[in-house]
Amino acid sequence: MPDPHTLPPLEEPTAPSPALASDNPFSSMMERFDEAAQLLGLDPDLYMLLRGPDRQFKFAIPVVDDHGEIQVFHGYRIRHNLSLGPCLGGLRLDKSLTRSQLTALAAWNTWKCAALNVPFGGAMGGIDFDPREHSPHVVESVVRRYTAGLLDFLGPDRDILAPDLHSNTQVMAWCLDTYSMHVRHTENAVVVGKPEGLGGTVCRDSAVGRGVRVLMERRLADMGFTTKAKVVIQGAGHVGGQVARELTKFGHTVIGFNDAGGSLFNPAGIDIHKALEFRDQHGTLAGFSGAEPISSVEFLGIPCDVLIPAAAANQITGGNAHSIHAKLVVEAANAPTTRNADAVLQERAIPVIPDLLGNSGATIIAYFEWVQNRMGYMWSREDVESRLDRMVIEAYDRARAAAEKHKVGLRLATCMLGVERVAYFDRLRGIYG
Repeated sequence: MPDPHTLPPLEEPTAPSPALASDNPFSSMMERFDEAAQLLGLDPDLYMLLRGPDRQFKFAIPVVDDHGEIQVFHGYRIRHNLSLGPCLGGLRLDKSLTRSQLTALAAWNTWKCAALNVPFGGAMGGIDFDPREHSPHVVESVVRRYTAGLLDFLGPDRDILAPDLHSNTQVMAWCLDTYSMHVRHTENAVVVGKPEGLGGTVCRDSAVGRGVRVLMERRLADMGFTTKAKVVIQGAGHVGGQVARELTKFGHTVIGFNDAGGSLFNPAGIDIHKALEFRDQHGTLAGFSGAEPISSVEFLGIPCDVLIPAAAANQITGGNAHSIHAKLVVEAANAPTTRNADAVLQERAIPVIPDLLGNSGATIIAYFEWVQNRMGYMWSREDVESRLDRMVIEAYDRARAAAEKHKVGLRLATCMLGVERVAYFDRLRGIYG
């Protein structure tokens, strides 16, 4: 790609839109985008183009529940940008989701794909529905109706569904089958996160954890850290569990582990396999005998080498960032650190590997699955792991170089990489019409 810095100087962007509430995911994303745009001197026209989503869709999902009554849920799909390729975005099942949240995540996916050099645009979708409150039959009906409602959006060259909150391989298999029934042939590449026998890739259940570990070890090495790390992981779900198993496998010690039901601490190390087995049996870590219970307030303040938020957004805030005693924070969740907390951590010289890099394994493994489906040829585990490691490290190195060049933090530098790349190619493609 030609160096965008060889282009003629660009005008400063127009003023951002009215301020949004602080510590809101969409607000945080837009504030970081505005700052990145200003530092890059983004053209005002490109600024306005990139600041909003390309398309938003909301529709009703009526289903008959287990009592024979009709319930109406709502499905959403936000497509942010298609300049670099088809959109990639998750399917989130969460009755508290909002369009603002989905819009933020769609934009994050755009910057993430661009920063990782993955040829996708960003999208995000979901249903205001909690599958844990319904039978598998109702969940299947809701997911299939959602997929059918998006037929004009979806396609391996248009918009690709990926698993997100409360979406698993079974959910993605239903999405694949519904789409395939409508187009009259099996189209594996329209969905990622599938079971291996249905076109899913090896390493799907370890890619995020592997990416976190590779980044953590690389950053600790840059900091002169030569021993195995003592780690606190917030979140024991799909992402947190992956991270915990991966770190334990490579000799690191997890001393803090939690979920929504309870928080655990053991300075000698928690047996992760037993803890996750206990959680599978009881639905929570609360009551696990292999560690001491600790309050959720105290949990983030456990002294450790690395803190890994792997749960929900807005967990590290301006109110608790002062209590964090970690040498490094690696974000495995989306937007776990608020803007106010970022400033506190920077002031305290605690480096942060941001979510755009921290959970990049999910985006990279999705890309690998899509490529293999399009090729009709599955790679070996060794090929997948080596290629994932390479892409994660290359993205990290580019972000570190951008941070040094622009004299900014790693989070803003990564965002700038993504914004700069999308803006450059948007400008190169021009406006049709």
